[in-house]
Amino acid sequence: MITRNYKRFKRMLTEDFQVYLKASDKKPIPQQVSEIYQLYTLYGYLPYQYLKHSLYLRRFGKEIYRYFPTELLHIARDTANAAADPTIVEDKLLFETTIRAAGLGTTNTLFRLRRDAISDMAGKPVSHDDFVRAIDAMDLPDGIIVKPLTGGSGSAVFKLRTRDGRLLHKDEVLDQARFNHLVFNTNNGFHWTDFIVQETIDQHPELSRFNPTSVNTVRIDTFVDAAGTVHFNTAALKVGMPGSIIDNSGIGGYMIAVDIETGRLMTGAKREPKYGGQYYDIRSTFGIDPATFTMPFWRDVREAVQRAAQTLAPFRSLGWDIAITPSGPLIIEANADYGIEVLQELAGGYVDKALGQSYLDRHPARKERILEALQ
Repeated sequence: MITRNYKRFKRMLTEDFQVYLKASDKKPIPQQVSEIYQLYTLYGYLPYQYLKHSLYLRRFGKEIYRYFPTELLHIARDTANAAADPTIVEDKLLFETTIRAAGLGTTNTLFRLRRDAISDMAGKPVSHDDFVRAIDAMDLPDGIIVKPLTGGSGSAVFKLRTRDGRLLHKDEVLDQARFNHLVFNTNNGFHWTDFIVQETIDQHPELSRFNPTSVNTVRIDTFVDAAGTVHFNTAALKVGMPGSIIDNSGIGGYMIAVDIETGRLMTGAKREPKYGGQYYDIRSTFGIDPATFTMPFWRDVREAVQRAAQTLAPFRSLGWDIAITPSGPLIIEANADYGIEVLQELAGGYVDKALGQSYLDRHPARKERILEALQ
């Protein structure tokens, strides 16, 4: 807890506060002080959300009370998941097997990697040369992705391909030594000893319009209530920065709110505070008209996530990453420890979302005061 709060405080000073200093349309200082105090009184927690979500801007009125301190949403999420075994979402192979058994589309893992060892999906050892030959024989149009078995946030993820029986990374030929060095010694790869090799996903052409080098996934935040009903808190399209193979916002990507009911885009493209914290115009940034763009297969995406959320019970609060291919959605992963901050901002606060309600329902007096403040 102390370490997490220290990191949040450090991030607040080095990132969020810099955005605050550059903002040109802030409320008068006395009003800011008053609102910070009111939020602290209402939520009983350091009102980090005031700085994080730019609630100091003049355009925000009473809706500032809709935004939770992030830590309270984490408490609600972790409380909801207390009975679940995190291994099922942390281990990508176990997750893939579980989702596929439910009849849902998911990733396709081809090999497992350990330091100086490769094995096929039956556990049979494979030499480096046989591994390369097998990948080459598959004739995969988009190559392969190598990633940690239990990793996240885009670390140690590599896109490779074969050509004429040779394994390449960014046109560099990889022999066994270079391959091992790339995977286990770069981009934080030294943190893991187990990796998997997956077939690269062929994303829908409409999603490639945003960035063709990354698989631009949909993040959907679900909450399953006591009756087993799946609620969608919010949805967002994640777009990688130009040239990146990763769509993670933590390394410069964008997040765009998606209307849960229609699949239409609802906001500009948001970047994290360390990358300026701005919203970028979709038309000028990606050459896409948000007034006419609709996420393909949106009904299928919703249905797949609903079924997956029911499959992973007793998990009740998860952040899902879904790729959309020319033939429909593929569930990439589910995250128990996922970034709620940007999702809450894109949703305009979580007071009326199922996750936020789950916290307020355990604090009825506080809930009553917050709802009164919003009147």
